[in-house]
Amino acid sequence: MVMGPALRLLLIVSLGVQLIVAANVGNLLLAKAASRQKEVAIRQSAGASRWQVTKLFLTESMLLALIGGGLGALAAAWAVDLVSLFMPKELSVGAQLSFHLDGASLGFTLLLALATGLAFGMLPALQASRFNLQAALKEGGRSSQGGASQHRLRGGLVVAEIAIALVLLIGAGLCVKGLRQAAKIDFGFNPDHVLIGGMRIGMNGYTEETGKVFYRQVQQRIAGLPGVEDAALASWFPLGLSGCKGWDVSVDGYQRPTGEDKTYEFAVVSPRYFSTLRIPLVSGREFTEADDAGAAKVAVVNETFAKRFWPGRDPIGRQFRTGGTLRTVVGIAKDGKYNQLSEGPWCFFYVPFLQGVSDLDLNLCVRTRGDPAAFSAQLSQAVHGIDPGVELTQTVPLSVHSGMVLLPQRMASSLLLLLGLVALFLASMGVYAILAYAVSQRTQEFGVRIALGASSRDILGLVIGRGLLLAGAGVAIGIGAAFALTRLMAGFLYGVSPVDLATFVGVPLLLGMVALLACYVPARRATRVDPIVALRAE
Repeated sequence: MVMGPALRLLLIVSLGVQLIVAANVGNLLLAKAASRQKEVAIRQSAGASRWQVTKLFLTESMLLALIGGGLGALAAAWAVDLVSLFMPKELSVGAQLSFHLDGASLGFTLLLALATGLAFGMLPALQASRFNLQAALKEGGRSSQGGASQHRLRGGLVVAEIAIALVLLIGAGLCVKGLRQAAKIDFGFNPDHVLIGGMRIGMNGYTEETGKVFYRQVQQRIAGLPGVEDAALASWFPLGLSGCKGWDVSVDGYQRPTGEDKTYEFAVVSPRYFSTLRIPLVSGREFTEADDAGAAKVAVVNETFAKRFWPGRDPIGRQFRTGGTLRTVVGIAKDGKYNQLSEGPWCFFYVPFLQGVSDLDLNLCVRTRGDPAAFSAQLSQAVHGIDPGVELTQTVPLSVHSGMVLLPQRMASSLLLLLGLVALFLASMGVYAILAYAVSQRTQEFGVRIALGASSRDILGLVIGRGLLLAGAGVAIGIGAAFALTRLMAGFLYGVSPVDLATFVGVPLLLGMVALLACYVPARRATRVDPIVALRAE
């Protein structure tokens, strides 16, 4: 499945964002539980057991999880249509993708929401059930019982949020940079100004012989249209979403290494195919009209094919057997990219459609002087002029077709960047929330410090230092995790190392700046504490 790796990556990223959201909710629930110490103490004084208190908090967290999961499912049912915004209008010849929300997805979402509510609701529930009853009642609900452990737990959740956000952002940065590098890769052909389209004549009653006549007429008529530089036919075009056929190949004298696959991919093409796609011929010639059923069976092979079977020798005139036919090599085509941009040297060969190859359904490729998409109507009319029953379907520029090889990477990069920014926002909100809560709990301390002569800069540094300490710990853990996990993204990267230095430096700096901004707001609030009001409030 072409989209499989990208979808699995996005599932992992989505779970990462889910963990950040859950950590934020867990922090809020912990803070809420701390503020309800007096309520819990009164309930226990009235005879409530620890289990009843725990059940109360768990019920509240599970209710929040169900409401959130339900709203999320409704939003997903609407947002799934937005996936089409990441898809080209025309995918490629013969390829279609669709996305929908099914019962299994909804069930998994609700189960995940319940599991999250149970896991992160358990923490405040256990904390609340362990409050010191007498201390909570004496201090009016603002007991510091368990304060240190709660601060450590909330701080640990924020550190985890920042670490996850950093990993997601680094992954997004690597994908985006990889896409830019992919645009510089030599395809081995020139897709610009080329329009392709499919013709399915098998259902129109054509035979192998009458099909050859039809295709010849189509190629000749279209090649004569104004604005058309060249036209050709092919069973397959490189770098799309559809696969390519393969045949067994045997060469006299070639010793096949153990385990080597003897099936090699090929394309059935017409004369002018190589000139239409601007595929350079290293030596020899391309196919001509003379390479028909009555002539000697021929083939054009690529450089890797020639080097594998005839190393150090001239491949022109050499023979190999494939598809039960002995063929003579008449040309050597330059190596190119056939299925994936990340593939290494790849053996490939071409055979002429005039030599009895039973591919009735071929595709048209036309090189134009202007915008290729503007020629779609003219090409359809030309095909109808020969046979009104044959439709030219799914016409699309070759640049779009070949660009489809990057569809998984484009979708992964776009959604990963979006989810990474969401994670950044949530992590910054987590830093802000824990510092804002800490400031509200330390009002008396700040009042005393200011009364004893502490300046605004001292208070500012105290609060910001706490936030940056959490951010620094998260960044350090996140960088370590990113070093380990981004190696799994090698299939999505082109010309970019999974440990790219610029990305691993730039993203932590960005995250640090956002964390600093999140620290500044509650820190400024701390500097404005009136010591008299703060001391009286306590």
